[in-house]
Order: sequence, then C-alpha cells, then structure tokens
Amino acid sequence: MIIESLKLYPASVARQYATVIAQEGGTAARTVDRSHFLFLELSTDNGLHGWGEISDIEPDEYPDPEGYEKTLSAFMTSRNPFDIQSYHRDFSEHFSLKDGSLARVTSCALEMAMYDLQGQATGRSVSDLIGGRVRNDVLISWVAYIREDLALLREEIRQKTAEGFRAFKLKVGVDMDLDEARLAMLRETAGKEALIKVDANEGWSVSEAIQAINRLEKYRLAGVETPVARENPADIAQVRKKVQVPILEHVSDLSYGLDLIKADAVDVFNIATTGCGGIFPARKVAALAESAGLGVLIGSTVEMGLGTLAQIHLATTTPNLTLPSDLIGPGMYTKDILHDPVEYHKGTLRYTENKGLGGTVDRKKLAALQQDTDS
Repeated sequence: MIIESLKLYPASVARQYATVIAQEGGTAARTVDRSHFLFLELSTDNGLHGWGEISDIEPDEYPDPEGYEKTLSAFMTSRNPFDIQSYHRDFSEHFSLKDGSLARVTSCALEMAMYDLQGQATGRSVSDLIGGRVRNDVLISWVAYIREDLALLREEIRQKTAEGFRAFKLKVGVDMDLDEARLAMLRETAGKEALIKVDANEGWSVSEAIQAINRLEKYRLAGVETPVARENPADIAQVRKKVQVPILEHVSDLSYGLDLIKADAVDVFNIATTGCGGIFPARKVAALAESAGLGVLIGSTVEMGLGTLAQIHLATTTPNLTLPSDLIGPGMYTKDILHDPVEYHKGTLRYTENKGLGGTVDRKKLAALQQDTDS
C-alpha cells in the first residue's frame, strides 16, 4: 500500500461563544470566535482514503492551501502508511517543529491520516494498532474561558453540570480578584465533588503565582497549569516548592519533558497529539512521564471531531492518565465534518469499535465549511 496523492480542504467554523485567555504578563489575549482548519485526505494505490485534521490554525500562520498542498504532496507521495517512524524522522528534517507551530499540527494531521489508512487496511482501530486500550471512557474537564460577565459563566457551568460534566478547567491570569470571584462561583455551581483545575497561560510572575495559588487553594484545586513562563523549568520548580497544589505543564517533546523532570518542576505532563506532532511522539512523552512517576492528561488545540478521535485513541491507550483531559472541541464548535459527530456521555468521551480513526467524513458537511472559508 503506497500513498498516491494528498488533497487539502480549507475550512472555517464558528465557536459557540467567543473565548479569551491570558498571555504572558497577565494581559488578555485576542478574543477568538471562529477557528480555521485544513483537512487533508491521503489516497492510496489500493483505493483507500485516510483523513487528518490540521487543527485551529492561527490566522497569521494560515498557509496558502494550494501551495501547501503541493509541498505536502511532494513530501508524502510514494510513502507506505505503515512507516510511521521513518515518516517522523523525515518530517523533522524537512520542517521546523517549534512549539505551537503550524508544522506540529501538520505532522499530527499527516500521521493521523496514515494511522487511519492502517486501520482501514487491517480492519482494526488505531487503538488496537498502537498497543490496545487500557480504558474505554475518558473523563473530560470542560474548559471555561475568561468572562467578565459572571452570569454568563454561571449559566455555562450550570448547563455543563446538567449534561453530566463533573470536571472543569478555568482560565485565569488576568485579574486576580475576578479570577477568585469566578472560581468561587464555579465551585458553588459545580458542587463540592467537582474536580477543578485552573490555567494561567503564563499570566503570572513567580511571586504572583505563589501568592495567587496559595490564595486560591481553599477552593480545593486539582492542579494549576502553566502558572509562569514555560521556558525556564527552574521558575516553575520554584512555584511548585512553595504551594500545595499539583503543577501541570504542556510538554511537546522529550527534551523539555526531561528538563522539567530534572528540575522537579511538575506533577503532571499535559500532552496532546497536536502539541507533540502526532500519536507516536505523544506516547513517547507519556512514557517519559511514567518513568519518572508522573501522570499525564490529554490537552487540546480545540480540535473538531476528526482530531478529537485521534486524541481519544491516545487517551485510551495511555496507562498513566491521571487527570481529566481537555477535549472540548466537539462541544465548542457549531458544526463538524463527521457523518456521526463525537458526543459526550455524562462528561466522558468513549472509544468506539470502528476501524481506523473511527469516524466517516461527510463530504457535504466539509463543503459547507469550505464555503464559510470562502465567504
């Protein structure tokens, strides 16, 4: 089985509501109300079609689809979809895999389509192909973004609690008084048994992080994510030594993960197919965490249904998954391209016994989202 062609499909989709996060220094980042994607289709010489999702591309990174298609086609044509290791080696030599880059989510999408083809060729699910499941359900933490209107946030949490969500992540880091008011409201609305994480998105300095976490600890936090700038693990470690709440950090490669371990900086790695560049490298990072006695959770670039399926395969095959994961994309977007959308079951996502990724792309739905992009 050899890849004969690659095709890209631009798409744009609205979010259910605008989202805001903090950025380094504690200022609010831009508001996001729409996300932009590229879906890719790999076709093989035996008539199979595998799909991948280049997720939530930043507007200033969005490539020319026609030119990017030519670049990726030249790279992928004549490859065997089973040659995952050589694919990743070659990709890292041809493209820059810096954190948060278009290249990382592209690597993830291409690998996703390769695994999809493997599953279709063998009649097995991706989970089967990468070692088998250790769980069928993945507990999800609904991510609540920064909102100054507490009434809107309260209604969002009430709705999600009624739908069965029992874990939440709250974005913080811009206004400490507002953060505490929102966290108090979240705890009251979600209930005393709810599991709550907060994510400062590098919004605090070391001293601010220590002060803020100790102030918010009374709300029984399950973890604090990215309290300070990520580039210096010693700063993260300094925060961890002064607080009683577990510290969580995004890890996209083995080198950074090892630096965090050496600095004794974190309790849990936040890993993702999109952040690591695919399922294969993400599983390596998860194994590194496991070797150090650390847990992981599955983070998100706010994928649509197709990308979420890949994340579910990662989550169901990861032994040291210790905290709820942040896979909220299917609940965030107003539309999707899958024939059967990914659905939540009482705050969880479930593995489904289907070959490949487990979803079928609806070409009519995809064409509609392409029209949104064109408009």
